[in-house]
This record gives sequence, structure tokens and C-alpha cells, in this order.
Amino acid sequence: MIIKTLMSLAALTLASIAFAADTAKIPDSCKQIEQACRKAGFIYGAVKKGDGLWADCIDPIMHGTTTVPGATKPLPAIEGVQGLVADCHAKAPKWGEGEVGSRK
Repeated sequence: MIIKTLMSLAALTLASIAFAADTAKIPDSCKQIEQACRKAGFIYGAVKKGDGLWADCIDPIMHGTTTVPGATKPLPAIEGVQGLVADCHAKAPKWGEGEVGSRK
């Protein structure tokens, strides 16, 4: 039992380190888009209520969509969004694709 607990703690620690390293690699332009979505009330996780951070906010913004069928919140108005998206795509081309290269 103790060994299982220690192994679980070690796995969580490694996951935390990997998450911190991945977060550090995210360009500021991508972080600004994510922050705007969070500020607008979109939440992280697979809640499937139309307010998901990635499916209902980040992915549509990164693909130039202005409305999202089934979304329960409007996309945030982000000043200079086209420039942010272009910069984010240039520095992290897969970032807007449903968490690829961001949180996994």
C-alpha cells in the first residue's frame, strides 16, 4: 500500500513538472487567447455544457470562427486577435488543436 502511494505521488510530481515545462513553452500570444477565454467564463475540462475552454473558445478563435454551434457563452472580443492568432500559429502551430502541444 505504501509503495503504491509513493508511486502515485512520484507520477503526480513528474506530471506537474511536465505541465510546468509545457506551460513555459506556450507563446505569450497563445496565453493571451487562453486568458481571454477564461476571463469570459469558459472552463477547462470536458464538461460538455457548451462552455469548454478548448472546444468552445480557443479552437474556434484559432480557426477564425465567430460563432460556435452549441456554445452557451459568446466568444470574447480580443483586441488584435488576428495578430495574436498569427503569432501563436507561427510559434506553436498545433496549439489550437484541442490541447495538442499545450496541456498534454
